Amino acid sequence: MHNPGEMSGNNDKVRILLIRSWTEPFAPFRAALRAVGIHARIARVDIEPALNATLGRSSFDVVVLDPSTPGISREVVEARLRDHGRFIPIVVMGTESIEAIAGAIKQMLDTRLN
Repeated sequence: MHNPGEMSGNNDKVRILLIRSWTEPFAPFRAALRAVGIHARIARVDIEPALNATLGRSSFDVVVLDPSTPGISREVVEARLRDHGRFIPIVVMGTESIEAIAGAIKQMLDTRLN
């Protein structure tokens, strides 16, 4: 398997489903991922119908959930993942810094992909 820190081509990018309001800034999340060596293809959704549609057409390595996203709780995400037959780890954003979240994603991916 590949190491997320060594990804270079589009096909080797980590596929992240980011569930977060569109009003929240995106650039700091991408920059934090890059700082820990993760080059990602990120799909961002903030409503349940978009979550369903995205899970129906794409696969992901990790789901990142901002629990402040209105109408999309962890329980909703878990139910939609089950509905689509997806077994994807979920990283929940909390009070940690965005850099700490990126580090947690890297650690999870290193464990899972190696």
